[in-house]
Amino acid sequence: MASLSLKNLNKIYDNNVQAVFDFNIDINDGELIVLVGPSGCGKSTTLRMVAGLEDISSGTLIIDGKDVTKMPPKDRDIAMVFQNYALYAHMTVYENMAFSLTLLHENPNVIHEKVMAAAEILGLTDQLNKKPKQLSGGQRQRVAMGRAIVRTPKVFLFDEPLSNLDAKLRGATRREILLLHKRLGATMLYVTHDQTEALTLADRIVCMSMGYVQQIGTPLELYDTPANVFVASFIGLPPMNFFDATVCGGKLLLDGGASVSLSDEEAKLLSSYDGKMITLGVRPENITIGDDVKVKVNNCENLGQTTLVHGTMNGHKITAKLREWCNYKHGEEITVSFNRKHFFDKETTNAIR
Repeated sequence: MASLSLKNLNKIYDNNVQAVFDFNIDINDGELIVLVGPSGCGKSTTLRMVAGLEDISSGTLIIDGKDVTKMPPKDRDIAMVFQNYALYAHMTVYENMAFSLTLLHENPNVIHEKVMAAAEILGLTDQLNKKPKQLSGGQRQRVAMGRAIVRTPKVFLFDEPLSNLDAKLRGATRREILLLHKRLGATMLYVTHDQTEALTLADRIVCMSMGYVQQIGTPLELYDTPANVFVASFIGLPPMNFFDATVCGGKLLLDGGASVSLSDEEAKLLSSYDGKMITLGVRPENITIGDDVKVKVNNCENLGQTTLVHGTMNGHKITAKLREWCNYKHGEEITVSFNRKHFFDKETTNAIR
């Protein structure tokens, strides 16, 4: 396997539309990096630049210490797993997995050994004589992964590989990819718009928006200490609640009239914003029944051990994720407290730290 460095990568198309701006990251040997963000944020374009499927407008791409910026895809020693499987319908599973090695005129015995080893890892040994149309979506994606494994590339690239699968298969295949990464110790770059995949798979996450990197960090860092309002709103399910608030000494005055008390530490952090408006962020799971603000319930979603309570606070929408089964009625009023707060500069949208 290999390390991977993307230095000041930019992508500008012929119509002068820029898709990626100054992308920088150093990926360690054996690390699994997930690029996450909404559609059109530049994550797939970045992956395709690494693969050589898109030209790099400017910047440098280094794989295993070697500058491959201008190299064709076949010389980069990477393997890519696509969203749509890209399997040959007329070939068996065995033939699909062996195809790239056959093109390289690899020794048939070596090909057989590598295909059987990959099939064993992916649980495909009893499917090798079947055609793709005889397989489920999850099995087809495993064949696509097996085709990548047999090549023993320096870097594995995954372009939204689970988006065509149903929820149950996505969960199962996600676990298989995680086990595969641990077993192979492979360097992987993985693209998804699904934050659950990002949080569960990644050693580090790159969160992107509008072609720019918003934050790079571990899943916990992005969840617990988001760099700005975008990251805070994109990472976490249900998404974070946001409110306009004015700092007033030891409390926040929320738009609409409610007030929230601040701890001494929080008041000190916000001392330079006294009298100014900021953005208050509160994750639904950090809201509990308490005595800070009143919420008028709209509806409840019972999820077993938790309940999502949707309501309004002084006319503003709010969602709380309570760790109990609740049956609040529409229009009922409850009082809640914010156990953990996030603060963001109103102008820059960056976190206040």
